[in-house]
Order: sequence, then structure tokens, then C-alpha cells
Amino acid sequence: MDYRDQVAVVTGASSGLGRRLALDLAAAGATVVGVARREDRLQTLGIPYRVCDLADVGSYLDVLHDVASSYGPVDLLLNVAGMGGIVRREMPSLETTRQVMEVNFFAPYAGMLAVLPGMRARKHGVIANMSSDDARSPGPGAGDYCASKAALSAATESLAYEAMGDGVRLHVIYPGWVPTEMGLYAVQSGGLAMPPRAARRTEEQVSRLVLRRLGDSRVEINCATLPLVAPMLRTVAPRLYHRMRATR
Repeated sequence: MDYRDQVAVVTGASSGLGRRLALDLAAAGATVVGVARREDRLQTLGIPYRVCDLADVGSYLDVLHDVASSYGPVDLLLNVAGMGGIVRREMPSLETTRQVMEVNFFAPYAGMLAVLPGMRARKHGVIANMSSDDARSPGPGAGDYCASKAALSAATESLAYEAMGDGVRLHVIYPGWVPTEMGLYAVQSGGLAMPPRAARRTEEQVSRLVLRRLGDSRVEINCATLPLVAPMLRTVAPRLYHRMRATR
């Protein structure tokens, strides 16, 4: 894509992959509005921003409306913000599960529904949602996180069929394991075994690939190929797969 003069919204822009993608899109010429909860971190981006907790879906929709009013229709929507999946030793509660679903599924899903009609009418637009390899090969614990990401992946792919005929592209991003705050905490304190090197990617590697792939015909953006083996192994050798997965 030519990102010059494109209006982009990136959630989770205060840190990690959201921050990296927001900065790289801005460097490529897009008008980027970063969205996150922590204003002090957003202020260091050097780009327009909106403070919003995605657990409040209505507030997120207000942000999207405000961005369109201030900068023009949204051309790129990158739902990167997420929560959960960092503590593997504790069972989730119903209360925390609802919060995880709000942030990881309902907010990005509502955002898609908000901007898609305009994109389809203009025959132009891209939406990319950050998922996780846990969505297609869940590991032990943290079932709320896996479920929320699986729901987001499925909804995105389903809507992609509807939008492609109008020239609008939807993507599901599978970044691999990235040493963000969440990723490092999951390994250092949350009980997650360090993934093998072939499943790890840096923020820069993920952002570079995502920006290269946005707008093409493939729904999935797989930043690491090794995690693709897990769903296949689960299909052909389920008992072996589950024994191996239970130890990680």
C-alpha cells in the first residue's frame, strides 16, 4: 500500500506492537491517530492521539467517529490493543473473562462494524486485527484469552468474505511471540515457557511484515511459520500434540 495521506487508527499505541506500528505508519506518510489508556505514553509518540479504555466499547466508537470528523474517513484500522494471557497458573474468573472479551473481541469487532460500511461504499480500506497463536492452538490455562482471540480471528475472516468484493481487505495478524511487556511478563512471571527461537519475532520484524502485507489478498498475516505446525500436528496426532502442549 501507499500509506501517504491515509487516515489510520491504531489501538494499543502506548506500547509494544501498537506503538511500533503507529510510528512506522506515520513514518510511511499516514495520518495516524494512536488510541490507548495511558496518556503519558501517548504524548511521547509525536502523533495525534485519543485516550480511551477499550473495555468501554461505546467510548471507542465515539473515538472512531471523532477521528473521522477531524481527519476524514478512516482508511486503516489496526486493532492491536489486548489484555490477558500473561498468567498461566491461575484460572480466570467470570468477571475478568468479561473484561478480556470486551477488550480483545467486542471492541475490535464493534470497530470493524463501525468503519466497514464507509469503506465498502468508498471501495477502499483495510482492517487488521492482532490475534495470537493461542487462538488456533490454545495452551494450558488462560482460556479467556484464547477464546477472545479465537473469536476475533473467526469474525475477521468471516467479514473478509463480505468485504473483498468491494475492494476492502481484512487481515488477522499472528505475530508469534514478541518481547513486549505482555510477552516478557508471561515468560518471566506467568508460567509460559520461552517459545522456540523460530516462533519469536521482534516488534520491528512484525511491523515491517504487516506494513508490507496490508491490503493484499491474503487474510492471515503469519509473522512466524513454526506456529503453523501446531494445528496440523493437533489434527494428525492429537494425543502426542496434547502431551507436548501440556508441558509448555
